[in-house]
Amino acid sequence: MNRVISLTFILTFCLLTSGQHIEWNTGFHGFMDNREYFNEFIEPQTIFGSRIFADVGFAVNDYNRFRAGLNYLYEFGSKSDLIVPDITMYYNGFNKYFDFYIGAFPRHGLITHPFILLTDTLEYYRPNVEGMFLGVKSDWGYHNIWIDWTSRQTNTKRETFLIGGEGMLRKGILLYQHNFIMYHFAGPAVPIPDDHIRDNGGLTVSMGVNLSSKIFLDSLILKSGAALSYDRIRHEYDINFPLGWLSNLVVMHKGLGFNGVYYYGDRQILLYGDGFYKSKNYGRIDLFYQGNKSTRIKGKLQFSFHFVPGNIDFSQSFVIYISLSGSRTLK
Repeated sequence: MNRVISLTFILTFCLLTSGQHIEWNTGFHGFMDNREYFNEFIEPQTIFGSRIFADVGFAVNDYNRFRAGLNYLYEFGSKSDLIVPDITMYYNGFNKYFDFYIGAFPRHGLITHPFILLTDTLEYYRPNVEGMFLGVKSDWGYHNIWIDWTSRQTNTKRETFLIGGEGMLRKGILLYQHNFIMYHFAGPAVPIPDDHIRDNGGLTVSMGVNLSSKIFLDSLILKSGAALSYDRIRHEYDINFPLGWLSNLVVMHKGLGFNGVYYYGDRQILLYGDGFYKSKNYGRIDLFYQGNKSTRIKGKLQFSFHFVPGNIDFSQSFVIYISLSGSRTLK
């Protein structure tokens, strides 16, 4: 409650400030994700709910801005459960080649990683990154690195944080891409008996071709490469490095799409990754329709098939994302 009062005070101060270029953004994120899983690696569940979000702030000049707002989740059927809104509050500096954020800023459209490293449920339950982001971009490609502070240490709460990054190089139809994630899981200020720090993370490195400009389809991308992770609980067991091979094929045309993923190798243990990669042999096929004709409204309907030894599982999802923004100069 104190955080909401403080945010209200800041927004009121901003609105009373004259002679500034004010910017605003508001929107809606609705989702239904039904996961019919019957395997040993991941639990079945249905994620059904919606988010509303709004933020307002000032453009200090053409390359600097700050924003503050709220992001609220309501999961259908949870009327008796009070959910505290997520606070959005960040500075963004940018130009043609760099993009920098510090604060609590939206994850959507900014941070993307293969599901083996970061599960897609973060879009539902953790819409903001609380930390920093630095991105570099040019004609050759891009690279970014970020930190997300997921828990501040107290006497009873652990200190935990994520560090990650993504890079891509392009030359003609050829491409190279890497993604990495590191999760630090420490203890509270008052030690717990027989509790130990855990280090966990992973890396994917792939090469491929982007044939989108060479054929009639809107998109045709094929990538393949290594997937490596590490896991250690200090004083319990030594660090180990599971290794495997990960391939991905994406085909899209006029909104219709196919996304195929195949993993083969050692059992992966990534605390923030998709549980299916605990299988040594996993395949996934996504068939979807994605509507992006409007810059304000984007939707996606998807049917997914998950293949593990001895079992085929299914999931279906529908997501709609609406974003409205504007600006004006206060007089």
